[in-house]
Amino acid sequence: MGVAVRNPGFRPSYAIEVDPEFPPSGGWGVTEIRIGGDSAETLVIKVNPSAAEPWVGFFSCESRGLLVGLYACPNPEHLLVVTGIEAFLVPVNQPHDQQALPIRAFTSADRPNGTDLLVVGSFTHLAAIDAVGLLWVTDRLFTDDLKLTAGPPGSVYVQGWCHSIPSDLEVLTIDPLTGRVIAGNWDPSLTTNERNTRWHREGL
Repeated sequence: MGVAVRNPGFRPSYAIEVDPEFPPSGGWGVTEIRIGGDSAETLVIKVNPSAAEPWVGFFSCESRGLLVGLYACPNPEHLLVVTGIEAFLVPVNQPHDQQALPIRAFTSADRPNGTDLLVVGSFTHLAAIDAVGLLWVTDRLFTDDLKLTAGPPGSVYVQGWCHSIPSDLEVLTIDPLTGRVIAGNWDPSLTTNERNTRWHREGL
C-alpha cells in the first residue's frame, strides 16, 4: 500500500519502514502484532523504537474513500495508525497496549495551528491526542462531511453540513482543552438519537 508517514511538527523517537521486505530467513525474528479481521488490504509496518526492540505490525485496512496513514504524535513514543474505519494509538515501546479510538470511519488528521494536539476526524466527530494520550472526543458535530479547516492559531476549526441543505455548511470552533464547541452555529439536537459520545480525560 502506498501509505505515507506523516509528521505534523512532532518529534518521534522511532523510525518506520512501510511494507518491509520479508526476511530471507523465513521469519521476522521480532515481536509481531496483528490488528483487525480479514481484509483485502493490509498495512504492514516495521517500527524501530529508540528505547525498545523492533516490531512488525499488520493492520487490516479499508481505504475506499477513507483515510489510511501513519502519524507522529505529541508524545515521541506514540504512533497513530489510521486504517480507514479505525485508528489505533500505539505506544511504540509496548505495541500490544494499543488503544482503538472511539470514533470510526476516518477522513482527516492534522495538527491545528498553534496547538500541541493531533486531531483526527470522522464524517461527524473529532478526537484529539496530546502528550499523554487520548484527550477528548466531541459530540456529533455535523450530519456529514466534517473537515478540519484553518483559523486563528490556538483553537480547532472544523466545517461540515448541519442538515441536508447545501446552504447549511457551518464552521465551528472547538476548545482545544475540552473538545467543547465554543463558537459557531452548532445544533445540539444532532446528539438526541445517539449515545453521548462526548468524552474528555478526567480532570478537565
